[in-house]
Order: sequence, then structure tokens, then C-alpha cells
Amino acid sequence: MLPGGITKIPNPDEALPFPAVSLTAMNNSLPTSVRIKHNAVPHRIRFSVPLLKNHATLAEMLRHSLLRDEKASGIYHAEPNIVTGTLLIKYHPAFHTEEDVVRTLNEQVQRLCRGELIPYEKHKNPKLGKMQPHAFFTRELLVSICGNVLAGVVLAALAA
Repeated sequence: MLPGGITKIPNPDEALPFPAVSLTAMNNSLPTSVRIKHNAVPHRIRFSVPLLKNHATLAEMLRHSLLRDEKASGIYHAEPNIVTGTLLIKYHPAFHTEEDVVRTLNEQVQRLCRGELIPYEKHKNPKLGKMQPHAFFTRELLVSICGNVLAGVVLAALAA
């Protein structure tokens, strides 16, 4: 075991709940508490979830587990912020009360800490597949530039 509770992965093909981090080290180093930070807007709650701070993979796993959980069918929006360690949840009042949402989130965070939520390939890198290396020079960009140049030429001709 390395300093900070980080363990070496003996086999890269071996699936671990959290790559290269032991669960006991994670439970000891990251707080699993969840508290309401802001709930002034009806059916919208911002939680402080310190577990998510600077952990994009954990944030995506928690978001996906909340949106796919059968008991949380009324939660239709979950937006983690890894910079601030917060999670915005919007829910439908016909399905959940505020207490239900808090309880559901606590359950999901505990499942995440116990390693019961397995990361899929898209969770390991949330930006995977969103932007290709050549994506800067796309057809849309070319059309946008050409359209602006053409509009400038037309405006110059009209002004002359």
C-alpha cells in the first residue's frame, strides 16, 4: 500500500469498484455526509456532497445511479459540480417529498462508498466520446465562418 491508502492494481484486466484506490482509504479520507445547502426553490435541492469534490468519476456514477434508480423515479435531473462538491437535484413532488430525496441520496452515496456501484467505461472518463481530436474543425465551424464572411461581403456591397 502506498501513502494515502492508494494500492497498486495487480492486474489491469481485474475490475475494481474504484480503480487504484482502496475502499477503506476512501471511506477514511472522504466524508460521506450529505447536507442540504439550498432548498428555497420548490422541488429543487442543492446538496453539499464532499465525496464528489474533485472526483468526476464518482460524480458521474452518483448522477447515473440516481437517475436510473427505480425508487427515485421522480428525480428527473441530477447535476453534480466537482469543483464545489455540490449536487443539484430536481424532483417531481407527486413522487417524492424532500425527505425522500434526502434519504435516496444518502442511500446512493453509501452504496457508492461501499463499492456497490460499478463504474462503466463512460464513467471512467466523462469526456470520453464527447470531443474527437479533430472536432475543432468541423463542418459546423466551417459553415459558421463562411456564413459570417458571406454576410460581411453582402453588407459591404450594400453599404457601397
